[in-house]
Amino acid sequence: MQKKNLAAIVASLFIVPVAAHADVTIYGFISGGIESAKATGSTTSQYSSRTRVVDENSRIGFKGWESLGGGTKAIWQVESSLRNFEQGGTNDKAQSATFATRNTFVGIDNTDVGRFLIGQNDSAYKVFTGSSNSALGTDVFVNTTADNFSSSSVNSRGEARLANSIHWFSPNWAGFTLGGSWGVDEARVSGNDSKRISLGLGYNWGGLNVATAWDRQYDLAVKANTNSYNTSSTNDPAVLSLNSGKNVSFYSIAASYKFDFGTFIGGNYEWGTFDQVGGGQVKQDDWLIALGQDFGPASVKLSYGQLGALKNVGAGVNGDDYKAKQWALGGYYNLSKSTQLLAYYTKITNNRLAKANFANNPIYDTGLGTKDASLTAGNSPQAFGVGMKVSF
Repeated sequence: MQKKNLAAIVASLFIVPVAAHADVTIYGFISGGIESAKATGSTTSQYSSRTRVVDENSRIGFKGWESLGGGTKAIWQVESSLRNFEQGGTNDKAQSATFATRNTFVGIDNTDVGRFLIGQNDSAYKVFTGSSNSALGTDVFVNTTADNFSSSSVNSRGEARLANSIHWFSPNWAGFTLGGSWGVDEARVSGNDSKRISLGLGYNWGGLNVATAWDRQYDLAVKANTNSYNTSSTNDPAVLSLNSGKNVSFYSIAASYKFDFGTFIGGNYEWGTFDQVGGGQVKQDDWLIALGQDFGPASVKLSYGQLGALKNVGAGVNGDDYKAKQWALGGYYNLSKSTQLLAYYTKITNNRLAKANFANNPIYDTGLGTKDASLTAGNSPQAFGVGMKVSF
């Protein structure tokens, strides 16, 4: 009897911690591929054709919740990028994989009011009209080299992941959802309040998804007659003070429809306004059309996006020099619910002063392997790749 009681006590010591953490979920995916890539066009520097092994935005996350009663839960998430696992965790800009680099937060989720998050998370702009909206699906090659949604790419240049931020996302109200994000500026260099505000609105009805969003970065400007932000890697007050009272704003609308027979069509339109350090404002828009067709476990996808001319530039500056476009064609084949094969071809064509790059696995022809790695203006990246993704 004593042996049985002792065994029960020992077992309970293990059971209690397991029960306390039974709500924790481990999730993520490993996705890698091999591709041929190059970037040519500039007369000063080029990235010669070569074979690359690439990480297609792999990640691992931990999340959980606790019921607080009355339809309210405490929620949390810690998500980390497995940045360029094929290079031992260091990418072409000498950035290393670190813990909690992706959406990481604590918050409250109520069935009537929605979710409130504090920490680091995708902005409402990105969640509603950008690459984070999987229901919208217009970023047809998200997480791959063929992805063209990011601040330095051809489309959805207003999306971002906000550190030091607060977010609210509503529940579904008769098909409508709302969201807002506030990225606070704790540094206040040169007295600037470089906060960032994002708002989004979405609607879903069967296969139809429609969304619009707005994003503004305060106390930020671009250099005169360019679309390059006036920033300083060392937070130099003399540089950043030139941004005071100026803003960068983005507006976007997006829509998609998925037919019952597997055909998908969607599109995005984005408009950006950029205050200049010397006064005045330049503008630039971009648009994208995406198509897809399912064939059982397989799907074929095609997208074309274009970054327009820089408008309101001064005399002697050709706004067409900042134009860029991107084609992407490829497909997926699901071997199972968690294992997928993928293949793609994508090409960005940059005009003389444009530097649009891949959202994932960008190409750098100068400073490769250092924090100052960059793509020379006028070089046009392209890549053909095949890969495999395993989700867990």
